[in-house]
Amino acid sequence: MILPDGAVELIINLGDPQKLCATDDPARHTIFKRSWISGERTEPIVIDESGQVHLVGVRLRAGGAWPFLGIPLREFTDQVVELEAILGREIRDLRDQLGEAPDDDVRFDLMEAWLARRAQGRTAPTRAVSCALRIIQGGADAVRIGRMADEIGISHKHLLREFDRCVGLTPKLLARLCSFQRVISATGQRPAVDWSETAVGCGYYDQAHLIREFRAFSGLTPATYLTRRGPFLNYLEME
Repeated sequence: MILPDGAVELIINLGDPQKLCATDDPARHTIFKRSWISGERTEPIVIDESGQVHLVGVRLRAGGAWPFLGIPLREFTDQVVELEAILGREIRDLRDQLGEAPDDDVRFDLMEAWLARRAQGRTAPTRAVSCALRIIQGGADAVRIGRMADEIGISHKHLLREFDRCVGLTPKLLARLCSFQRVISATGQRPAVDWSETAVGCGYYDQAHLIREFRAFSGLTPATYLTRRGPFLNYLEME
């Protein structure tokens, strides 16, 4: 199980096909063979990594995917989509090059060069979006999120349109997701957690508010999360 963390992921698969499973029934699944994009997410996804796992991935933080894709990011929210359906032969050629590369250093160079080419001639998120992202990632509270458009100097409706295009989530939803991820980071690998203290430190009204939000984004209680947590905090073993 992979928790939502505010990133868009581009994955090139050089190994066996992977199964994207339904969270409520792992027997129901979709098979992804070659490459895919996982958009901004508000809920976890479950991957069955049986067979040979050999992936090359790019993680693009909030707002970071727009310059490379040039497609409104809202189209990918809570979706996993085959990259070939979007980029066609370009991504097939890249996968072939990665598969023929002699080592990972060469693969990273190939990915970096491909991303640089994709970004040429495309615009970055607007200054308004970049400013809003800094405010949100800095831990702004709900009151400030509500008046953020006025602070930046654009209309609320315009800011929402720009976030649909460049981010894929609304400012308020991204702010909630960032708060959830602050809880994950604050928890770390500690064997025991004071959830009331963590709630205050991560900007929640109280422990009950933290638990509701934790369930919304993970489907788990904080206590259950601790029992499944592994070395990578957003990657959990399924029972």
